[in-house]
Amino acid sequence: MELQSFMSAAWLSIALLAAVVAGLQGRSKLWWFFITLVFGPLALLFLAIWTEPLRRDERA
Repeated sequence: MELQSFMSAAWLSIALLAAVVAGLQGRSKLWWFFITLVFGPLALLFLAIWTEPLRRDERA
């Protein structure tokens, strides 16, 4: 039972992390949260590697 609780917490943490990364890249946080709940770490890996890097505003 402890392992199942740990895995559930880890899966949810990965989904929250994906939502944060998506928000930083200007994408929908909620959409990526749900995608990561279904596909798990693979969705986070896809989001982190296969998307365009952030463009910084150089006026500031």
